[in-house]
Amino acid sequence: SGHDLVSKLELLCKGGFSEVYTGECRSTSTPVVIKHISKKDVEFVKVNCQGNVYDEILEVVLMEQAAGRLCDGSFENPAVIGLMDIFHLKTEVIIVMERLPDTVDGLDYICEEPVPEGQAKVIFKQIVNAALLMHKNGVFHRDLKLNNILLNRNKGTPEVRIIDFGCGDFIENEPFRDFYGTPVYEPPEHIREETYKAEATTVWQIGVMLYIICTMDSFDTLVYMEEDNEVVENVSMECNDFLSQCLALDPMQRPTLEDLLLHPCVFHILKHMYPVLYHISCRTS
Repeated sequence: SGHDLVSKLELLCKGGFSEVYTGECRSTSTPVVIKHISKKDVEFVKVNCQGNVYDEILEVVLMEQAAGRLCDGSFENPAVIGLMDIFHLKTEVIIVMERLPDTVDGLDYICEEPVPEGQAKVIFKQIVNAALLMHKNGVFHRDLKLNNILLNRNKGTPEVRIIDFGCGDFIENEPFRDFYGTPVYEPPEHIREETYKAEATTVWQIGVMLYIICTMDSFDTLVYMEEDNEVVENVSMECNDFLSQCLALDPMQRPTLEDLLLHPCVFHILKHMYPVLYHISCRTS
């Protein structure tokens, strides 16, 4: 069983349908993340592999497809957490995933010390790029938030990993009406009882995460909709512009993920980190 192969160290977090532990493989001592989900809460989807049809865990299929590891022609997306193993037990399913050394989630990361704007831009360049690749691979995470972004602290540049596809769906199923995710981060169009689309929602949730980092305050969509939202203090004009575009109450007014990659708030980071990509972008934009 999975318990024979991995050992649990400590509870990382507990959600409505699962418990997540840090641990390690007994045979190799490799650090891992271990997610326990009760069988009754697991959603399955049929997968066709080489002519044979299998029932597979929807969350796992979404995670693997978001990373570009399932279908030919998919885009490789290393920012998605890596799957290591799955165990089907009598009453629960165990999903074993990679664990980067010295890693915390985004909320813990910003609580340890304030994040300078330059570092926040580097982080968000990675998040926007990862979200764009997820969408190109046909996957809608639907619950992007700082708790679901892992960052390692042992490098000069924090490395992003996106986790928890338990609320996700395939983009081809849009427009969506029912919301699965964190209610306080839901897009305004859902509060207005309209349908919502994948890309506009992901852009909204990227804006929410940056807003929390810039203000070091909580966020609630309903409160944001009712407030006269002013410029965020102590950040640059381009950062404020990025926020106001992502947090447009009208989803039609929000930029696309590709637009966000070309926004000065992350484009200058693109130029610094990936000069070849920067020149390609200049030629194609």
